[in-house]
Amino acid sequence: MEVFQCQLISVISHKKDINILIYSVLYLCIIIMIGIFLYWDTIYKSAKRCSKCNNISKIIEENYYLETPYVYTIIILNTKNIKKPAEYVIKIKYDFNKMETNIEYGDTLNKDGNKGNSNSGGESESVFIHRVHEYRLIHEDIKKLEELKDKLHTAFKQSKKRSDLEEYNLVAGEHARIVGSKEGKRAIELNNNKTLIDSFNYTYYNLEKMGPDIIEDISTRINSNDYKYYAVDKNYNIIYSYTTNELIKFIKGYSKNKNYPETIIDYIMFSKIQRGKNINI
Repeated sequence: MEVFQCQLISVISHKKDINILIYSVLYLCIIIMIGIFLYWDTIYKSAKRCSKCNNISKIIEENYYLETPYVYTIIILNTKNIKKPAEYVIKIKYDFNKMETNIEYGDTLNKDGNKGNSNSGGESESVFIHRVHEYRLIHEDIKKLEELKDKLHTAFKQSKKRSDLEEYNLVAGEHARIVGSKEGKRAIELNNNKTLIDSFNYTYYNLEKMGPDIIEDISTRINSNDYKYYAVDKNYNIIYSYTTNELIKFIKGYSKNKNYPETIIDYIMFSKIQRGKNINI
């Protein structure tokens, strides 16, 4: 003990030895920190791997009891006006056996024959847009007629020819007719409402494409509190499970952001492969 104390005093009393001691302590601390980091990194990866396996096992087990395994039907209801699942607004069906995605409209025809809940009045207009491409074409025609009208008006002012005036009157009359029509007014109204138009890009995951696709006549406003998503069987009985809950979250998130994580899609496909191979996870 006395020898150790003497050696320690000797080290402390020499500057060179003190530096060696400090470096040794620092080196030891670094080694300990790296060890701790590697330990927790290993724990985290193991936990993550176990969690993934656990989720896939859940999916396999849930599908074992389904009449049509790996086929999921998600409906969207307007809970303000419709209470029965069979009276859905939109139905999205994912068939992971055939790798198909089907979109269907439900009880969504109003008195004008447009898509929208017949009981919702103006509410349908906030979720559905009708003949959007037609209205865009009509608005393009209006713009072309306006440009041609201005061009002919300028030509007539310079030439004063009766033929130019007659041609201008024909174009101006056609322009006035379209702008004054119901279709023309609707085209202008929609074009002026950029926020409304931009919302009509409901993105969904297409299994055939293994990527995003667009339902152009549905607005992302269908994600508001007035609309609810449910998973149902072929008789429209509501299904509650880990897989359907995660799939609903995915569909809602993906409709607004195509970069939304596709984790549940990967899990379902992987679980189907594993089940087909009779592999226990």
